[in-house]
Amino acid sequence: MTRRRKPAPAPRRLTLTADSLGARGDAVLPGPVYAPGLLPGESAELEVRGERGRVVRRLTGSPDRVTTACPVADRCGGCSVQHMELGAYRVWKRGLVVEALSRAGVKAEVGELIDAHGEGRRRATFHAMNSGGRLVFGFMERAGDQIVDLNDCPVAHPAIRAAIPALRKLAKAAAHPKRKLEIAVAASDSGLDVALTGADKLDLAMRESAADSAGINGWARVTINGDPVFKIADPVFKTGSVVLSPPPGGFLQATAAGEAVLAGIVMEAAKGATRVIDLYAGSGAFALRLAAQAPVLAVEGEAGPLNALNHAARRTPGLKPVDAKVRDLALEPLSVNELAGADLVVLDPPRAGAKTQCERLSDSAVPVIVSISCNPATFARDAAILIEGGYLMGPVTPVDQFAWTGHVEVAAVFRRG
Repeated sequence: MTRRRKPAPAPRRLTLTADSLGARGDAVLPGPVYAPGLLPGESAELEVRGERGRVVRRLTGSPDRVTTACPVADRCGGCSVQHMELGAYRVWKRGLVVEALSRAGVKAEVGELIDAHGEGRRRATFHAMNSGGRLVFGFMERAGDQIVDLNDCPVAHPAIRAAIPALRKLAKAAAHPKRKLEIAVAASDSGLDVALTGADKLDLAMRESAADSAGINGWARVTINGDPVFKIADPVFKTGSVVLSPPPGGFLQATAAGEAVLAGIVMEAAKGATRVIDLYAGSGAFALRLAAQAPVLAVEGEAGPLNALNHAARRTPGLKPVDAKVRDLALEPLSVNELAGADLVVLDPPRAGAKTQCERLSDSAVPVIVSISCNPATFARDAAILIEGGYLMGPVTPVDQFAWTGHVEVAAVFRRG
C-alpha cells in the first residue's frame, strides 16, 4: 500500500521587522525567521514556511540599502548582501569574526577587514542543465535546488566573465538530460582551466566540441568526467617564485590578492624558521613559499594536490627540501613526537577546522603556529584549544576574498608562552 505524502502546510503571511543579519547574510526576524534580501530595521510582508521567509513586499527601506550590481543578486546563492552599503557591509563582516571569537570565549584584538577581492574570484563552479530543450546555466539559488540562469558574474575574474558565453555553449553540448552538470573554472596565468563533472556520455562529438571551445577561446585545459580531453598548456599560477600547476578542479585561494595577504602573514611569522611543517598544505601555496628559506614537511589528505606541489618543487632551483606526505589529519593528526623539532607550523584546514590536530599542537613545544581558516566559528574553537595549551594569540586578521558574502578568511599567529 502506497502512503500518500502529506501536503506541505500553507505558508504563513506575516509582517515582520528585521533585527540583524545572520552569518550567511540572511536577515534575522522575530520567530526566529530567516529571510534573504532584507537589512536590519527593514519591515516586510513575508511568506513563512518553518523558519524560512520569502519577501513578498518590502514596506520600509534602510539607509544602508544600495542598488545591486548584478541583476540576479536577489536569487543567486553566490552573493547574499550586494544590496548593502560598503561601509555597513565591512562592519558586519568584521563583526562575524568578533562574534565567533566571543562565543568561544576567546579574547582577541581583531583588525580591520582587509579587502582582498583584487581582480575578482579566479575560481568558480557553475551548474548547468538542459530543461525542456533550454539550457539553464549559472549558480545554485540561495536556500534552494534550482539553477539561477545568468550571462555574467560581476564578482568573477575578467577572464571567467569573458568566457561565460563559450562555457554556456560547451555546457549545452555536455549536459545530461536528467542531471546537473558541474563546471569548475579557474583563471590561470596560461588560460582557463575548465573541468566538467557529471557530463553526458563522453563521445567523439563531445571531445571535438570541447577542443573547439578551448582552441577558439585560448583555454589551457579541458577535463570532462576526470578525462583530460584537451590541453594546449599546463594551467599555471605563480606561488611566490614558484610556478604551480594544480590538478583539475584543485583548491586555490579564491583570489590572488587573498592568497598574497595570507602568504604575507605566514612569511612574516616564518622569519628565522629553520624547520617548517605545513598542515592541510593543498598544492603548496604556503609550503612552496616557505621552502625558499627552510626545509618543509607538507601534509595533505589528497594525493593530487601533493603531486602538483612535488612537481613544482622539483622544477624550481634553489628551494630547500620539501617532504610531501598524504595523510588524513582529521583521522591521524601529527603526534607531539612528529611535531618535535619544528619551529613553525602552518595550518589551513577545511571548514570543519582542525580540532584533533590542535589538541596535539597544544601539547607540543612548537614555538610559532599560524592558523588560517575560512570558518570563523571553527577557527575560534581551535584557537581556544591552543590558548588553553599555553599559546599566546596575536591580532586576528579578517580577509575578504568573497566579496558580498558571509564567507571570511581569518588568520592569526600563536606563540608559545
